[in-house]
Amino acid sequence: MRHLSVPSKETSLWRDRLASEGWLAEGCGIHNLGEQRAIPINENAPVNFENLEIIELNAIRAGPKHWTERLPSELFQKYKSDWPMSHDQIGDVIILKIPQNLQKHATAIGSALLEQHSSARVVCADNGVKGQFRVRDLSIISSRNSNQTLTKVRESGHEFWVDPGAAYYSPRLANERLATVECAQKLSETLGRKITVCDPYAGVGPALVPLAASDAVSDIYGSDLNPDAAELLAKNIPGHWSACKDARTLSQEISEFCDLLLVNLPHDSIDHLPDIIPLLRKGNEVVIRGWAILPLESLEDKKEEIRTILTDCNIISLTVDANRSYSPSDTYACIEIHLVR
Repeated sequence: MRHLSVPSKETSLWRDRLASEGWLAEGCGIHNLGEQRAIPINENAPVNFENLEIIELNAIRAGPKHWTERLPSELFQKYKSDWPMSHDQIGDVIILKIPQNLQKHATAIGSALLEQHSSARVVCADNGVKGQFRVRDLSIISSRNSNQTLTKVRESGHEFWVDPGAAYYSPRLANERLATVECAQKLSETLGRKITVCDPYAGVGPALVPLAASDAVSDIYGSDLNPDAAELLAKNIPGHWSACKDARTLSQEISEFCDLLLVNLPHDSIDHLPDIIPLLRKGNEVVIRGWAILPLESLEDKKEEIRTILTDCNIISLTVDANRSYSPSDTYACIEIHLVR
């Protein structure tokens, strides 16, 4: 295809001019030639442009916008309204739910997704959750020379290991984790020193990794009851304390040491508070920052329940905010308590 070679700094100017004259080849990309750019032109364009060169290059054509366009056309048409249109990508692992009537075409689905996403290595079918630790039951349906779901993710400038088939991890909570770093920085400023953080429900440590890099934090203690999560946690926060422990018994081993306590066990966060309060340091302001799935209509009642649990503490502030929708009647709420024991 013919391309007009133009100085790179004039690319936008020439592209707009070619488009206005009806000479731009639609649906084709622009070649980067270093200090020059090659803009595709159609058959209506002149054969000569003053002081500019026309060169022959292969056209850069956009690929399919959605992976389903890579399926065999007869197969796509047969189940046109049934194809799963959304999926998650965690690191180089793609995860999606496949309807029952399409499971026999899982291999075709996996191949199409790998072809669409060059950064992906493995495609997995999500068969729901399983076991005591409620992790995803994943089956690999297509891969590039690999049969494992262990992968490295990058979040807010930090890299860490996850395995969605062995331990829970949600990239959708990244903003909540950034807010926790801000909370740690403010507490450090209030106390005039670096703080100690404890996360007894750390999983693989996505909330602790950015805290470990913060100049507001000195020591980190993380644990999880899931041994697979605890193993990855140790890799993700080297140099800090980590263990495979039950949060409710953790204070029997270490107590009265942390300034910021994270409580992310959404269905049981409030119920566990009495067992983990002893982890908090005495004599200065400390913070409990947690998350819970709560009925929207019960937020004020839950605040009172928390106040009752903390009767022996001096509560400076207590907020229970509806953070995002979990279901039509429930919210994923953020709980933040500033107190002195």
